[in-house]
Amino acid sequence: MHRHGSRALAVVIALIVVSAGACQALSGVDDLEVVDGTGGSAGAGGGGQDGGDAACTPTTCKAEGAECGSVPDGCGKPLDCGGCPPEKKYCGGAGANKCGTNPCTPGTCKSLAAECGDISDGCGQTLDCGTCASPKTCGGTGVANVCGCAPKTCQDLGATCGTVSDGCGGTLSCGSCTPPATCTGNSCSCTPTTCAAQGKNCGQIPDGCGKLLDCGSCSGGQTCGANGNSNVCGTGACVPKTCAEQGKDCGQIGNGCGSTLDCGNCTSPNTCGGGGVANVCGCTPTSCAAQGKNCGSISNGCGGTLSCGSCTSPSTCGGGGAANVCGCTPTSCAAQGKNCGSIPNGCGGTLSCGACVAPNSCGGGGTPNVCGCTPTTCAAQGKNCGSIPNGCGGTLDCGTCACGLYCNNGLCDQGTCSAPGSSCACSEECCNAAQCTDTNKPQKTCGLPSGSNCNSYLKCASGVCCGYGSACSPSGQCQ
Repeated sequence: MHRHGSRALAVVIALIVVSAGACQALSGVDDLEVVDGTGGSAGAGGGGQDGGDAACTPTTCKAEGAECGSVPDGCGKPLDCGGCPPEKKYCGGAGANKCGTNPCTPGTCKSLAAECGDISDGCGQTLDCGTCASPKTCGGTGVANVCGCAPKTCQDLGATCGTVSDGCGGTLSCGSCTPPATCTGNSCSCTPTTCAAQGKNCGQIPDGCGKLLDCGSCSGGQTCGANGNSNVCGTGACVPKTCAEQGKDCGQIGNGCGSTLDCGNCTSPNTCGGGGVANVCGCTPTSCAAQGKNCGSISNGCGGTLSCGSCTSPSTCGGGGAANVCGCTPTSCAAQGKNCGSIPNGCGGTLSCGACVAPNSCGGGGTPNVCGCTPTTCAAQGKNCGSIPNGCGGTLDCGTCACGLYCNNGLCDQGTCSAPGSSCACSEECCNAAQCTDTNKPQKTCGLPSGSNCNSYLKCASGVCCGYGSACSPSGQCQ
């Protein structure tokens, strides 16, 4: 029983030791950079839209300008923005997720130039446009629903030297360290020297890391730096050296005889040791890759300029929202003032801008991809009287006919002539070229035919012209 207990105790102790070692090993994980095959960091979680965001603040229908249907909330869930009233029953009929009278043609991921994530189809539904292949993320270059990767810079990664992955498949060159500093884990570090290591025992000497070491003083009548042996006690005189004699022009250095020299400061953009030589003013230029730039011109950090190249159409320099990085931001139907048909999105894709409701047609008003209608004219329809439809829901007034004509289906036509004694408005209405007069009548009537030698309304056989309301007697007289 005692031996079994001892064995169990040994096992427990071993487990405690192993656990402690594991904890100790893991305690520094946050301080380590996990490097992938390309030299880049491989974090535990995804970034951008693909990876989600625990601190995401969802948008609102109002903020998105959506009156109806479903739109993404920006945090991976759909927003229900309600339905449309009867008088504007079509969701998307007046633009994406806006109520209108026009039927809506839903967009597709392709027509909306969406490569990933959720996006509204413009007609009230939400489209799932998939995910991106690593290292790209959805919206990674700042353009919603477009796969991209924004390269990191050395500064973003906290790297001050060596090479490191830019996170997008490229490599950054982050420069070198000022000797005697060395690059360790993409950071410059320096281990100060000692007086003993340098064989010095008096005065001040540089520690190799930007500071001075005090190596003490001489005793017994010895002189520091005697006989040209700087910072070493000996007999004889010491001749101090100047900054210029030592080839230095900045910072503090020893004069070789136990004292310190101030060699001055550097003028920007130069820094002391910035060119790689201690206590000498200089500057190490950056690179386009180190800054994560691939187009246009940028400063090299040393007063010069770097040319980072150009972009391939349809991408433009900064077109995706990141300065000096090639990209493209797709346009929209609303931005182009279009509401029907298909138009280019400016980035190689196509936008579907919907359909029109009759009598409107796409481009019918004279503007491409805009719903409209051009009214016809009376002349175009060959009409010269009455009212006709204008083809756009209105009416055209084609005028009236001249006296003696009447409007027949939009055209002036000759009607049946009026007999003698019939009311008239003009002589053209009377038969046989009779005159329309008001002789002896309260209104104009048609008289006898022209050439009857009677300007009244009735001529009897005797040749007598009878007045209004008269008749001819058998004897040919008026009665």
